[in-house]
Amino acid sequence: MASNHWRKYFGIESYKYDWYFKRFFYKYLGIKLPKLKDQHQYWEDRGQVYMNEILRSGYLEYERFFQDLLVKELTELQFESAFEAGCGFGWNVKRVKEEFPEVRVGGLDFSSTQLKNSELYLKGMNAEIRQGDICKMPFDNGHFDVGFSLGVFMNIHAGRIRKALLELTRVSKKFVIHLEYDESNTTNDLRERRAFKTNIVSHDYKSLYESLGFKVKKFCTFKDFGEQYRIHAERTSKNVERWEGLEGPGKYIMIVVEVNQRF
Repeated sequence: MASNHWRKYFGIESYKYDWYFKRFFYKYLGIKLPKLKDQHQYWEDRGQVYMNEILRSGYLEYERFFQDLLVKELTELQFESAFEAGCGFGWNVKRVKEEFPEVRVGGLDFSSTQLKNSELYLKGMNAEIRQGDICKMPFDNGHFDVGFSLGVFMNIHAGRIRKALLELTRVSKKFVIHLEYDESNTTNDLRERRAFKTNIVSHDYKSLYESLGFKVKKFCTFKDFGEQYRIHAERTSKNVERWEGLEGPGKYIMIVVEVNQRF
């Protein structure tokens, strides 16, 4: 049975009312509501419908651009295993396994509903998927060569982000790759569009990793890959059934960290 979070009132999903309410407070009253300190329940609810919603929307045809950036980066690294922190229903895990069939793959997510959908999406694929919190991962030290995330650590509250990064580096033996939101390296338009959202948190990943003593191997922003994104979007003919619309290349930075190279 669907959660109350997804009930409709007058034909409109309840979460959209929540979005309009927060946007009104920010746009007309200049009020930003506090960021969510914990998103377990949010994704437990949303995870019930997320896979079907995202697969049928056409949205992933555009998101594949960021997935391609990850795959391209992985081709330049030496690794035998990789896992995704915040794997959801397994879209990225499946792509990595398809691109690197000899590599051991895995994933972690705290949402039981997302993981239930991953059983269907990853059916027949050998992937080590676990349920757990990013700040306390159920993996041994250096269990995977590479740990990566796409749009997941932007859901972690500022008070927990350093702990989450340290856990990811503990589990990852060689490299960490993030494609995440950094409001200091995005467009003015997207910064405004996301400012009122309580589930999206910006982090300065480069400064955070350097403060933790890790070497940043690569750091790219929309200024580096924006033209590539434009070409990709023009070649993508699929219409997007997404009520908020597309957010463009400014939604993520890409950072590659050498876990085994500390200052």
